Amino acid sequence: MGEEQRGVILYGYEVDAVAEALQELDPRYVPVDGATSQAGQVPVVRCLHAAEADAAQEAAPAIAWLVVQLHRAGADVQPARAVRLWLNTSHVDPRSAARAIDQPDLVVWYEVIDPIRVGTVDGGPVMDDYSNLTITVPEGHRMVAHAVQTGGTPPECLPHNAEMVLPSDGLGVLSGSVSRATAVCQACVARHG
Repeated sequence: MGEEQRGVILYGYEVDAVAEALQELDPRYVPVDGATSQAGQVPVVRCLHAAEADAAQEAAPAIAWLVVQLHRAGADVQPARAVRLWLNTSHVDPRSAARAIDQPDLVVWYEVIDPIRVGTVDGGPVMDDYSNLTITVPEGHRMVAHAVQTGGTPPECLPHNAEMVLPSDGLGVLSGSVSRATAVCQACVARHG
C-alpha cells in the first residue's frame, strides 16, 4: 500500500453495502465516522451527498483519497470535486463495486471484432442531413472486454492483430453487466478478480 496513507470516500446510493463488501474483501478497509484509523488500515468514509464527500476530503488533506460516486440509473447525483471512480449500483453489485474500488487503476480495453462499418450509399461525401449514410453490422460483430492496469502493456489474451481496441474506465463490464454483443475475457476476470 506504500508509505502514503490512503482512504476511500463513498457517497451516493448503497454506501453501507459497499463499505461492508470492502471490509469483507480486505479487513484493512475500516468504515469510520471521521478520517482517523490505525496504522495499516484504510479508512472508509460513508457520505450521502457530494458536499459531505468534499468536506470529508478537506478535513484530512494528508490522506490520498479515492472518492467514489455510487449512482443509480435515473437518479440525479451531484458530482463531488475530486471523484475518481463512478459506479452505477443499478448494474454493479456491492461485491463487484468493492473489487473495482480495490483496483481503481484498471482500465477496460474492448477488443472489437468485425466492427460496424459506416459509409455512404452513393460513395460520395456525407450529406448535411445524413440521408445518404449506410450502417453495416457484420454477422460476426462483437466485442471482448479485457482488463489492464493503467499504463500497462496489452495483456497476453488480447490478440496482437486486433482490428480495433477501445479503452474505457467503466469497470461494470467485469461484473457481467454487459450487452449480449460483449464478452468478458475470462483470463482477465481470473487475473483481476
